[in-house]
Amino acid sequence: MTNSKFTKTEQLMLNVLADGYPHTREELHACLPDELSALGAIKRHLSGIRKKLRPQGQDIICELRDRRPLYRHVRLLASATDGRR
Repeated sequence: MTNSKFTKTEQLMLNVLADGYPHTREELHACLPDELSALGAIKRHLSGIRKKLRPQGQDIICELRDRRPLYRHVRLLASATDGRR
């Protein structure tokens, strides 16, 4: 997914998530320009990505496996009441 409205870091994260499989925080952290930043720094970028994806019927979800958070890029199902088809 290439779109100029995403920052460079957001686009790198989207490239990692593009396969639709779950990815670890460490994989997404590798997209940050400062490798010394805290692992939690990915949250700000994920929040920005989510705000831009949700109007397009997409999202980044967090799922827990073996007590580890994993992130996945998904398409949302349209609801009969949301006006989208």
